[in-house]
Amino acid sequence: MKFITAYVRTERGAQLMRALHDAGISGVSAYIVHGLSGETSTFLYSKRPFEPSRLPESLKLEVICDEALVENIIQLIAREAKTGAPGDGILAIQAVEQVHKVRDL
Repeated sequence: MKFITAYVRTERGAQLMRALHDAGISGVSAYIVHGLSGETSTFLYSKRPFEPSRLPESLKLEVICDEALVENIIQLIAREAKTGAPGDGILAIQAVEQVHKVRDL
């Protein structure tokens, strides 16, 4: 099993979630998050106090899936989220040792 975390542009979120659904990918969580990235402008800290509300917004997706689905999900996210401009996002893939359904414990 693998755990995929993706940070993408919020404006690509609806089409990305639809594509995941259409591909039969379930168990996807989506969150609106704010944070710093490599593309964050330095204006956030020049001459003004830090304001969390000025941090850039992104969509964070999480999905736990079988290893066989990882490449398909990566390609789907890339196809739907990519604009070719800085700030398109980032993906992280992690190994999952165990998965348990709460109802089965």
